[in-house]
Amino acid sequence: MAAITINLTSKITQDDETETFTKVAPGQLEENNGVIRVSYKEDDTIPVKMLLKEDELIIRRGVDSSNYSLMKFVPGEKANCRYVVEGRQMDMTSVTNLLEYEEQASSHQLRLEYDLFNGLYLIGNYAVTLIFT
Repeated sequence: MAAITINLTSKITQDDETETFTKVAPGQLEENNGVIRVSYKEDDTIPVKMLLKEDELIIRRGVDSSNYSLMKFVPGEKANCRYVVEGRQMDMTSVTNLLEYEEQASSHQLRLEYDLFNGLYLIGNYAVTLIFT
């Protein structure tokens, strides 16, 4: 695994309100047979693991089996997602509008745009950009 710096920008729109967050974290990147694995700690405490295949991204974020999220993204498709908070499970659905990965000489960029639903209720629209250097 190669040591990297992750620059994350997340834009969240819920109802008529939009917030943008930016974070920087050290992490690890590994490429093997067309599969990319990225791991880092959000806010220096919450482990995040990402698995990127050709047209699929899986993100697992959390500290233990009672507090985590597991999200799957496939362009143009609905995918089941799970949030577990203090042992209480919430099943949700993501609809991936954009999943784009670019490799450049000195960096990699991952762009993800998706809508998140709880049943038929739209929770929010999300746009995430990660730059690995």
